[in-house]
Amino acid sequence: MSSTYSSGTAELDHLFFVVSDEKTATKMMKDAGLRVNYRRVHPGQGTSNLCACLDDVFIELLWLNGSEISDETEAITLSSRARGEGSPIGISWRGSSPFEIQKGGTTPYFAPFLPQGVCIPVATASLDPSLPFVFRTPGGTPPINRTDGLVGERQAPELATLGCCEITVPNAESVSELVTPFDKISVQSGDPLVRLTLLRNDQTVGLVVDWAL
Repeated sequence: MSSTYSSGTAELDHLFFVVSDEKTATKMMKDAGLRVNYRRVHPGQGTSNLCACLDDVFIELLWLNGSEISDETEAITLSSRARGEGSPIGISWRGSSPFEIQKGGTTPYFAPFLPQGVCIPVATASLDPSLPFVFRTPGGTPPINRTDGLVGERQAPELATLGCCEITVPNAESVSELVTPFDKISVQSGDPLVRLTLLRNDQTVGLVVDWAL
């Protein structure tokens, strides 16, 4: 993996974590003390999700729903991850990123639920299914600035922003450079776990969420 990735920053848009089913996702959100702000189905990708929205990032739990999976989804390794055959972690940036300034640094994913010709750039290094799936969101608007009503009241007023995301994985050395552009994400070696530290408006810690992966 090229060190070019460490030469700039990427603005974090959302995090997703693959789980086994909707029941598990709903329980994880409830046990964590997070409100589910919206749910979606991804036609052709074979997945559904539910999301909790902060002011700055989306936190998404994703699972296979038994529907048809496109060849494009299979090729991009997303469906294999959802079947438990790779890293269950997804990291999305918005705007520009170091991945896009490197030749061959991204690979287009023509997601079947997007308009024809619209693609999601995926960090090419993250096509290794053992690594987090890193990609640019097709939206790019922070939750607090959304005007479509989708995110509702987010987690306000109790929680405002993501303080940090600490990822613990067995292959931390392989993962670390891929997440370097994201200043709120750190990675360390150990049994699989993700820890989310969520902040109140005054920047004090409001909630710490630990999810086993």
